[in-house]
Amino acid sequence: MVKGHLSKSNFMAGLQCPKKLYLAIHRTDSLGESAPQMQFINGNEVGSLSRTFMDGTLISMDNGPLQAIEDTKKAIADTNVNVIYEASFKYGEVFIRADILERGNQGWFLTEVKSSTECKDQHIPDVAIQTWVIKMCGVELEGEYLQFINNEFMYQGDGNFMGLFAWQDITASVSGIIEDMAGKKDLFIRMLDGDLPQIKMGSQCKKPYKCDYIDYCKQSGPKYPVSILPNGWRAAQKLQDQGIDDVRDIPNGFLTSEKQKRVREVTISGKPHLDPEATSILKKLGWPRYYLDFETIGFAVPHWKKTRPYMQVPFQWSCHIYHKNDHSDHKEFLDITGNDPRREFAESLIACCGDEGPIIVYNESFEKSRIRELAEAFPDLSDELLALNARVFDLLKIMQKHYYHPSMMGSWSIKSVLPALVPELTYSTLVGSVHDGSEAQVAYYDAISSDADLRVRQKISSSLLEYCKLDTLAMVKIADALHNYQSGH
Repeated sequence: MVKGHLSKSNFMAGLQCPKKLYLAIHRTDSLGESAPQMQFINGNEVGSLSRTFMDGTLISMDNGPLQAIEDTKKAIADTNVNVIYEASFKYGEVFIRADILERGNQGWFLTEVKSSTECKDQHIPDVAIQTWVIKMCGVELEGEYLQFINNEFMYQGDGNFMGLFAWQDITASVSGIIEDMAGKKDLFIRMLDGDLPQIKMGSQCKKPYKCDYIDYCKQSGPKYPVSILPNGWRAAQKLQDQGIDDVRDIPNGFLTSEKQKRVREVTISGKPHLDPEATSILKKLGWPRYYLDFETIGFAVPHWKKTRPYMQVPFQWSCHIYHKNDHSDHKEFLDITGNDPRREFAESLIACCGDEGPIIVYNESFEKSRIRELAEAFPDLSDELLALNARVFDLLKIMQKHYYHPSMMGSWSIKSVLPALVPELTYSTLVGSVHDGSEAQVAYYDAISSDADLRVRQKISSSLLEYCKLDTLAMVKIADALHNYQSGH
C-alpha cells in the first residue's frame, strides 16, 4: 500500500524499473548510492533562476501538500495571476508540482525546467505524468514545453542570464503517451501491494539514471555480473537473453573486444594479469616525475565571467614530485575565496611543474582539456600551459591496456585499481567529508557559499587538501607497485 502519495520521481522510478519503485517506497533502509548532490545544487540554481524572468505566484510547500494544492486552486481562479510557479496537483495517488504554468487564451501552458543541455527521451514521460494529473484535476492545458540549458551561452559576469535557456515544444510527443499514464499508475499500485519484483540487473540499472539501489541488487545477483563488461551493455543484454548472468559463464569465443576478453579470462582464473610491458614503459620515464591531479566544479548557471554552463572550472591541484635521487616533494593549490580561481590556478601550476619531466595523470583527456581551456582564457600564459600538455603521461591508459584484477569488477578507475595493487592505501582513512570527486565539488560549493563562516571554510579546506593529496599519492603508489610487481600478486 502506498503511504501518502506517489511523487513524480516515484512514478519515473517505476517507469525505469518497478523494483526501483518498490524499494523506494518500502525499503529505504536498502538505499545504497544516491544521485550526486551537485545535480540537486545545479537543479535548484536553474529552478530559482527560471522564476526570475516573469512575475508570478510561487506555491509554497511549507505547510504541506494539501495546502499547496489549495493555494494552487486559488491562484488558477484568480484572473490577475498569469504565471504560477510550482503549481501543485494530486489525482488519485499521484502528486506533482509543475515548474511553470502560464495562462493562455483558453487554458494554461506547462513548462518543465531541466538543468540538462537538451531534450532527452526520459523528459517526455516526465512531462506526460504531470500533464495527465493536471488534466484529470480539471485544468485545461494548451501545450507543453521543455526549458533547458543552452550550453553555448557565455556569461559576461554582469548578472544578465538572457540566452541561458532554450525551449522546445513537446506537446505532440506528450499527447501520444498521456493515455498510458493511468494504466502505469494502476500497475504500480498493484505491484506495491505485492512482494518485491524479481527483476534481473541490466541496462535499466543505469539508464536513464543510475539507480540508487545497485548495491542492494548486487547482493542477490551473481558475483561477477555480465554488466561489468567494459563498454559491454549490448553484449551483456545478449548474454542475459540467453540466461547467462555471470562473467565466468560466458562461452569462449562469444566476446570480440580484447578488453572484455581479458576481464572474462582473469575473472575465470581468479588471478590478476599484468603485461610486463607496463613495467618497462614506466621504467623508461624521465625525471623529475610530476604526479598531478585536478579538482573542478561545473555550474549549470555560470558563476564567473567568460565561463559557460557546465564548464569544468579548476579550483584545486595536487602534485607529488619525485626526483631520480629518491628526493620527493608535494605541492598543492586550493582557492575557496569564491572568486574565479582560474588565473591563480594556472600561474601556480606553471610554477610547480618546471620545464622538463613527465607529468603523470590518471585520464589525460581531463587534465589536458582543462589546461587547453586555461590557455584559451589567458593568452599570455598559453605557451607555458600548452608546453605542460606536451609532457603529460596517462597512467590510466597503461592500466587499461596492461593490468586487470578480478576485484576491479570491470573498472579501471583509480579507486578500483588502488585496492587491487596497493591495498594498504585506502580512501576510507580520510577523516574529512571528501572521499571522491563528487563530494569535492559539493564541499567546494559549500565553502564558497555566502553563509560559510571561517571555521567551516577551514574544515572544508583541510578535507579538500587531504583528498586531492591522496589522489596523487595513489598514482605514485600504483606506479611503484607496477615497478616492483610480482606475478600472482
